[in-house]
Amino acid sequence: MTYSVRHQIFLSSTYTDLKEERAEVLQAIWELDCIPTGMEAFVASNESQWDVIRRVIDECDYYVLIIGGRYGTVTEDGVSYTEKEFEYAKKVGLPILAFIHSAPETIPLGKSEMEAPSRAKLDAFRSKVMAAYPVGQWSDGKQLGGLVSRALVREIKINPRPGWVRNDGTSPIELMEKINVLTAENQQLRAERAQVVDEDLEGGSDEYSLFGTHKIYDKELGTYRTEWTANVTWDDIFRDVGPVLINEATSDAIEMILARFHVFAQLEEGESHVQNAFPKIEPECFNEVIIQFRALGLIDVGVKKRGVNDRNSYWSITPAGDRHLVSILARRRSA
Repeated sequence: MTYSVRHQIFLSSTYTDLKEERAEVLQAIWELDCIPTGMEAFVASNESQWDVIRRVIDECDYYVLIIGGRYGTVTEDGVSYTEKEFEYAKKVGLPILAFIHSAPETIPLGKSEMEAPSRAKLDAFRSKVMAAYPVGQWSDGKQLGGLVSRALVREIKINPRPGWVRNDGTSPIELMEKINVLTAENQQLRAERAQVVDEDLEGGSDEYSLFGTHKIYDKELGTYRTEWTANVTWDDIFRDVGPVLINEATSDAIEMILARFHVFAQLEEGESHVQNAFPKIEPECFNEVIIQFRALGLIDVGVKKRGVNDRNSYWSITPAGDRHLVSILARRRSA
């Protein structure tokens, strides 16, 4: 299946003083097989001008800002439409590419702000943009198209966006819908399977003997590694293991938690646990715990995507396991 994505680019700037520059940028965007949009595309509508602008920005993938020598038409908020568009694009999280005239003092008077208040607002706007983003600088309209084109190619590569896909039967939209349906059905079947548990299985308050090795200190024999055994209930084990499974955990992480039960082992008089000595759980014991929790429907194999070099085994809590964990850990009011 092959399909192409076309990204929509919002071009923001003042208009009358930057007609030639906008034309160069629009052409550059078209040549990238992207969809340019901006004030040229606005038509008469019952909606307010700002509502139209905001809706169009919401549909775009990237935002390109060009600042020349004018601040532009001011809205009811006291800021220009260009600055308001910039603030809204930043608010909704669009990637912003800004291009500012490198020598505003050389811009002809006919394309510059004549009044001091507007010049001050333009200077403040320029400073704000330059402080927030790396900016491209331009002095010639023909040069600007190439700058925007190269910047967009790089931004699309490092910060891909959804874009638009033609739904002509070859696009993945219908396939994704089917996948979503099948995924939901699979999750439901897994949940139903997890609810069917053999009543003869050990669990809950039934006891199990964890075993492994640890280091202890004996007044006469010194420090040495020996075997340990701890009799605990299945709920005792799941109370410790369950929380780390909520976001999935590796087998190594679970083994470390199980090994902490070594402190439950009975010590002889004169013996004590060695601090900072790593206890171990035996592989046979670890496997029995994993299989038992799977049989009880409390855990399952992890499904999160991992890096290609990640060779760890991951485990996750099931919906039934999550409900059981809440039932044994949630705090209740006293009588």
